[in-house]
Amino acid sequence: MWSDKLFFSRLGIWSRKQSHNVRREEGANVALSLLLECVGTGEISCLDGQASPVAKQMLEKHGSRPFEMNTNWVGSPQEWICPCCRRPKFEISRVGNRGQILAKNVIHHDHMGDVLHEAFHAAFAEANTELEQMDGLRLIERMSEAFAAYEPVLVCEDCNNADTAAKAALEIPREFSFSVGQISRFIDVAAHRSHRVLEERARVEWEAAKAAFVLRMRIIKAVAKAAATDCHWYEPHDRQFEPVPVYSHGGRHSEIISRWLSWETLSDALGMQTRIAPRDMSRWRTVRPKPGRQLPPNFVAMLRSVDYMAEKWDATPSDWCCPICSRGKAEIVYVSDKGKVHFSIVDAPRAWQLEVRICHHCDKLQKRLGWEVEEFVGDFDDSERIASPTALSAILLPRAHSDHAVRPDEAKALVGRLVEAYG
Repeated sequence: MWSDKLFFSRLGIWSRKQSHNVRREEGANVALSLLLECVGTGEISCLDGQASPVAKQMLEKHGSRPFEMNTNWVGSPQEWICPCCRRPKFEISRVGNRGQILAKNVIHHDHMGDVLHEAFHAAFAEANTELEQMDGLRLIERMSEAFAAYEPVLVCEDCNNADTAAKAALEIPREFSFSVGQISRFIDVAAHRSHRVLEERARVEWEAAKAAFVLRMRIIKAVAKAAATDCHWYEPHDRQFEPVPVYSHGGRHSEIISRWLSWETLSDALGMQTRIAPRDMSRWRTVRPKPGRQLPPNFVAMLRSVDYMAEKWDATPSDWCCPICSRGKAEIVYVSDKGKVHFSIVDAPRAWQLEVRICHHCDKLQKRLGWEVEEFVGDFDDSERIASPTALSAILLPRAHSDHAVRPDEAKALVGRLVEAYG
C-alpha cells in the first residue's frame, strides 16, 4: 500500500517525468518541497513529520507545544502500530516532563551478540595466548545473531522503557532483554501515558525465560565447544508487522525519494529529534574521564586479531610517538568498556599542514574542542583549523591507555580565545 501511494503521489508522478540524466542537485529542492507537501496532506504516509495529519491530531490533543520527535518516528509510516502495546502513533504521543510532545520509537533488540563479544575478549585476555585469533573472531561475528531470542523490532519508547524498568525492579541481569511478546504481557497500557509495569506478571515472564537465558550464557562462555543451537529460545516475529518499518532501513518505497534526497536532508526537514535540554559541550574539559583499564599481557595478539588494527600496528615504527601528547606506540593502546583492545592513529588535520599521524585520543580531543567553539560562533568551513598543535598540547594531561585529562583553566581560556578570534 505504501509503495502504491508513493507511486501515484505528486512526487512519484513528477519523479517519473524527469529524465535519468537530470542531476540530483537540480531536482533536490523540487523533490523536497513536493515531499513535504505530500507528507503534510497524508498523500505520502510512509514517512511522518511535524506537519503530518498525525502530528496535527497530536497538536489538537496536547496543545501547541514543541515536538521531541526522533528519526525512527519520522522514518516510520503514519499508520504504524506498535507491535508490543498495539497503540497507533496518535495514542503513543504524550506530554513529556519539559512540556514537549514526545514522539519517539526505538529499535528493540536482544543484547546477546554484545555479550558474546565481551565473553570472547575476556576469554582471549585470560588465556594469555600470543597467537592471533582472527578465525576465532570471525566465528564470533558469524555466531552473534544465533544467540538472539528475537529479531530487532521497532517499538514505541514506552515499551522499550518498560523492559528496562522491569529488569531494574526484579534485579534481572543486564544481559537479558524481554521480547515483545513478554513485555506485552506485563504492561498496563493506556493512550497518551507511559506504561505501568505489573511486577508480578513480569516476574512470571522472567521465571519462564530464566532457564533458557542461563543456558545461553553457559553456551556463550563455552562457545568454542558449541557447534549449533536450537530454536527453544527464539521468538519469531509476528509477520503481520514489518519488523523495522523505517525509511533509512530501506524498503519498497525508498527508490523514488532516495533518487533526489539524502536521509539526513529528509529527517531534518520532516522533524529530526528536537533537543529540549541544552547540550553541555564543555564536558570534555570539565569532567575528568575515568582512568583506562590495565592492558592484558597479550594485548598485541588481541589487537592483531582485528585485520585493520593489525595493519596499522605493523605499519607503525616501534619508536613512533604522538607529536601532540608524546605517548609511545604501546601507550596509546587502550581497552574499551567491553574488553576489546584498540589501537588507532589517524592523519593530522589537513589545516595543520603537517604530514604526521596523531593518536586517537588527541584527535578526539581536538574535535570536541571544535564542537564547543562552534556552539558559540556557528559552523566553520573547516572546523579542524581552530586550534594549533601547540595550543592543543598545552592543555593536555596525557595518560597511558586512557582518554586524556585536560588542564581545566587552560582549556577554558583556550575556548575563550578561539571564540573571540572566530566569533
